[in-house]
Formats: sequence, C-alpha cells, structure tokens
Amino acid sequence: MNSKLNNILACVISAAIVTGVSYTPIITATAYAPDTSTVFTAVENVSLNRDTITLGKGDNYNLRAKITPSDSSSKSLMWMSSNSKVAYVDGNGKVIAKGVGTATISAIAHNGKKSLCYVKVQEAPTNITINYHNIELGVGESCKFNSYIPANTISTRVYTSSDNKIASFVSGSTLIAKKEGTITVTVKTFNGKTDTCKVTVKKAPSGIFLNKNSIILPVGDKSQLDTSLPNGTASFSKVYSSSDESIVSCSENGSIEAKAAGTAYITVTTFNGVTDKCKVTVKRAPESISVRKNYAELYPGDTFKIYYSIPSNTYTKSITYSSSDTSVATVDKSGLVTAKNSGSARITVKTSNNKTAFVDIDVIKLPEINEWSSDADILNSVRVSPSKTNSKLLDDKIDSIFGSIINSKMSNAQKVQACFDWLATNISYAYISYDYSPVYGVNYTNGNDRDIVVSAYSTLVKRLGNCYDYACTLAAVMQRLGYDAHVVHGLVGMSAGGYGNHYWVDTNINGRHYIFDAQVENNNLGWGGTVNHYFYCLRPETTSMYIYQETWSTDNFKTY
Repeated sequence: MNSKLNNILACVISAAIVTGVSYTPIITATAYAPDTSTVFTAVENVSLNRDTITLGKGDNYNLRAKITPSDSSSKSLMWMSSNSKVAYVDGNGKVIAKGVGTATISAIAHNGKKSLCYVKVQEAPTNITINYHNIELGVGESCKFNSYIPANTISTRVYTSSDNKIASFVSGSTLIAKKEGTITVTVKTFNGKTDTCKVTVKKAPSGIFLNKNSIILPVGDKSQLDTSLPNGTASFSKVYSSSDESIVSCSENGSIEAKAAGTAYITVTTFNGVTDKCKVTVKRAPESISVRKNYAELYPGDTFKIYYSIPSNTYTKSITYSSSDTSVATVDKSGLVTAKNSGSARITVKTSNNKTAFVDIDVIKLPEINEWSSDADILNSVRVSPSKTNSKLLDDKIDSIFGSIINSKMSNAQKVQACFDWLATNISYAYISYDYSPVYGVNYTNGNDRDIVVSAYSTLVKRLGNCYDYACTLAAVMQRLGYDAHVVHGLVGMSAGGYGNHYWVDTNINGRHYIFDAQVENNNLGWGGTVNHYFYCLRPETTSMYIYQETWSTDNFKTY
C-alpha cells in the first residue's frame, strides 16, 4: 500500500483514539504505485444521502456516499460505526440494526474528509394496524392509507394491492381505483407484520343526498349531517363546506355548529364534484322558558300535559323533561305527567341551552270514606272534574270572584268551604222575585229550572237572592270546582212549625248524596250566629229537615 495513504489512515485512526470514539474500520482501498505523469486530485468533500436514520432492530439501510469533486483521484471510503453492537456497517455502506440504542456511521475519504449519519435503533414492531379496514371507492377516486405501530418501535411500511387492475398504489401509500371490483390492501413491516383493508370499487356517483335539506338551530347548538348515494355507487371522499363560517361552521365529517344568527348553506361534495346543499337558519337561543301552568293537583293515575313557551324569534333544538321523584310522578318526552303515588314532585322543563321552568305536582291519595268520615275527607274523596256552565258571562263572573278566594294549594274540601262561606256571608236574602233582564238581558221573572244560569249570574251581580238563587249560584260554583252538583226542590222544616217550599243543592259524591244550603246558613248569620256548617255536607237520611220533592238535572246549566 502507498506510504502516503498509510499516513492518512494512521492520522484518521489516531484522531478517533484522541476523541475517545471506538471505531470498527471497514477499509476498502486499492494499492497503487505513484505515477509522476498524473496530477493527483484530492477529495474536497464527502456527503451522505441521509444524515439521520431510524431503524427497527433487525432492519437495514443502504447509505449512499458522494465524493466531490467527481474527478477525485481516490473514490475509496472507509466506513466506520461508533457502536457496532447497535448499528453495523459493511464496506458498501449497508447499515444493519443490531440492538436498541444509537450509533454514528462515518464515511471517511483517504485524506480524512468525512460525512456522518446518526443512527437510532428501536425495537421492531410486534404488530401493525391500518387506518381503514373496509372502504368503498368510486372509479377514479384515490385514497391515502396510513398505519400505526406500537410506541417506541419503528419500521418501514410497504403497501400492496391484491389486484393492480382494479386498484393500485401510485405512490407509497396512495391507492387509486381503476375499475369496479374488490381487492385487499396489505401493509407490511420489515419484519413481516401485516394488516389488511377490504376495498370495494364501485361506479362514481351521479348524485349525493343530505339527510336534511333545511334545519333550524339556536346559537351555540350543534347538529350532524349525513349523506346517501345512489345504489351501486361510491365516494369515499365527502367534503363539507359552509357558505359562511361566521354563521355556521362545519367539520370534515358533517358536524355543524351554529355561531351567530343568520342563514348559511352547508354543501357536501363527492370526489367527482357532485354536490347537495342544506339550508341552516340560526336563531338566538331562548333567554327563558315559561309554562302555561306551574302547579297541578293530581290523583294517582291522573295525567297532566305541560305546555311551554319561549320568547319569539328564538329557537331551542330540544325540550327535555325530568321529575324530581319518579315514584310520585313521571314525565315522558312529550311533557305528559302521570301521577303515581301520593306526595310532591317537581317537573323540570329544560331547553337545549339549559334554560329551565318548573311545574310542581302534588299527588293526592283519595281518602276512603265511611259513616263517620269528616266533611273534608268526604269532599276530598271524589275525583273532581271541573266543568263550565256554557255561559261565558257566568263562568267569567264565577272565576273573577272565586278565583281570588281559592288557590291551587288548597285541597278540594278547602275550596268548597271557602266558596260556601263567601255565599253565606256576602249574599243577602231577598223574598221577592225580580226581573233578571237588567243584568243578564233575558226576561225571566219567575224562578224555574230554565233560568238557573240567569239566576246565578244575577245573584252574583246584585248580591241578593232567595233560596232558589242561592241554590243556583252554589250549584254553578261547585260544578266549576268539579263536583256533580244539582239544584233540588223540596220541603224544609220551618221555625214556626210545619214545612215550606225550599231549594238547596244536592251533590253526588261517590254514589252518596250530600246537602249544601248556603241560604239557611245565611239565615243563621242573620240570627246573630256564625257560619257553623250545620247545613253543609249533610247526608239526607240523617236529617228530617229536608224532604225531596224534585231533583233538577245539571244539564240545565247547558241551556245558556
């Protein structure tokens, strides 16, 4: 070997020793004799095609070196590894990953010019997962595949098609569909780990259809759009876009979000340019929600429908209902409440932006009655069914007076007693029959079963009436409370002895009849007494004071 070359190599090795790096030299050199007729051209630079590589244990890579100038007198290089247990390099620059760690590969020219490549070796993967496992492509569509291996492992990946006539890879991992059919795409690591994806190629679509053509959303709400294609066609790519991102934003999978009040269009486009649109109207989310009735008193088994309202020009995507105690009352998704057992529950009505309203429900168990039951238990034992008299004039008058006397928190018995007491204390007795026409517009001068409504209305206006007027008024009020009340005619014992004609109210409660007489109660007050309810909720068979002559049907309330 030429002494000059020996001197150069000696200098390189000495430099390695001085820097403390252990090198395993792989020397490729050719001995030559000096030719005094040839001009010697020194190597000015050595470069490698990679300055860093990462390999999996067991993998390899061929480094390529370039010497400049190209007419250098020596093309020979010495390849060296700083740690051959991690990365071994042969005389041609082939790097073989031996163990986990790092090493530096050096390519050194005869005059000491060199280039370095940093090598990192990680474990080889134990498996690989492809990003798709079953997809459909349209003819002419391309799809880029990706794959994943366990953390802290590394490997090259090779993608192949089982039939390149149907679909083939045009670059490393990009597949292009050529004609209809089915193939299997396989991804493979350097150490033989694989995963596959079934690819079905169909015709390119002639149309695409969104599941919604228009939608209304409140500000801040979201929705998901989906698509369908004609049978026998495919487009793996479906690109969504918004005409105004400041109003409605759109993600790549069709998820949209309302940003501000206004109108925008969402467009979906297939790989071959076919489109469809959805109009999205965005309104302000409601700042509040209210219910028509915020309290209901129910019996087990009863139902109650909740009606709600939100401010105009606002919108809520959904309304949800929930019960604070489902053992007392349940509520379905439409707002229908069903009473279960006695107790109290609060129904919460909520908008999609969490504005709430409440309905309080009291479920009352009907008391069982017997011969010794109290007036309250008797009146509370009936499932009331409020009704109207079919006279708006009278109904409005009753509601205006008694609506301020009773409230929703009172029991049915308390409501009846409050109304009875008001009539007994606020209506004065008048013996004469009078013309009803000035207050009702109907000319009746005599009490009979055809003027129950007229009599009741006149009595409430004039605050005057005889026993017939008292009875008509009390029967109308009790029907508005939901009781089966009747005006009846008969005889009543007189204080002077004997019996006289009289009118009172008979109420059917669970098949039993009970007497209510506000006029006689008023007489008692006239004698200096108080409302003692002696003539309130009496069983006819327990008193000889009242003798029935005639019962008038409550249907007479429907005359006017």
